[in-house]
Amino acid sequence: MKIKSFFGIFLLFTILSCTGHQTDKAGINDPSLARIIVKNELVVGVDPSIPPLSFYSSTGAIAGYESDVAQVIADKLGVKLRLVPITSIADRILELENRGIDYIASGFINNETNAERFLLSTPYLRDSLVVVVLQSMDGTTTFNQFSDLRNKRIGIPSDQDMFEVVMKSPLYINNGRRPYRYSRQENMLLALDYDQLDAVVMNLLTYYSKITIEKKPYKVIEDPLNITSYSYAFRKEDGELAKTINAFLTDMARDGTLRAISTKWFGADVSMVGKY
Repeated sequence: MKIKSFFGIFLLFTILSCTGHQTDKAGINDPSLARIIVKNELVVGVDPSIPPLSFYSSTGAIAGYESDVAQVIADKLGVKLRLVPITSIADRILELENRGIDYIASGFINNETNAERFLLSTPYLRDSLVVVVLQSMDGTTTFNQFSDLRNKRIGIPSDQDMFEVVMKSPLYINNGRRPYRYSRQENMLLALDYDQLDAVVMNLLTYYSKITIEKKPYKVIEDPLNITSYSYAFRKEDGELAKTINAFLTDMARDGTLRAISTKWFGADVSMVGKY
């Protein structure tokens, strides 16, 4: 145990020096990074229902963009990675506050409300909600604008924040028919594929993945319903951990790691670290 603790402390000082950290009074009183090094495990809360950010692979393991980025971070820390699947954002927040996880990933929105409650990382992805329809082989679509979807069948994921955005948008206000809510996004997209829905609301990042990697015949109509950016959420007192991971993200942007992971899962480089 003493040997393990010694090497943990040695690794901690190595990480701090490599990321340019200064050992100050705040750092001494903040054990968030040291705690992970000593226990030899980074625990990340992810939502496994939003591919390609995070999802269950055919082997039953959690895969996706978040998994790959978290693995690189864990490797840089020299610790093991454990992904905790938690679909509900409320449950992920509860796990963070109860110290069941070290930070929240998988599409945690960077906004003023969340910034007041949590310590947010550098925004690493930009996303938006878009309305998607099927297009024919010649590239034409039956629906080209929101007004074409009046009284039509529209599907949306069951996420409450997404539902509220849709209900306040021109898509719903001008529609006159309540959207169908799906607990699993893949089931919603299957319904679109088989003409059981006329349109769906989905994240632009997922859309990129579907059209570039899976070659789905989808098309976005009109402007996005909203525009957001994603950050990792930490406990307010875990500043050392947040600073270290921010430094890692910057390094990963510089050496092309984020670009490679983004292209793998979205078909394009949509990462935003160091770009804005």
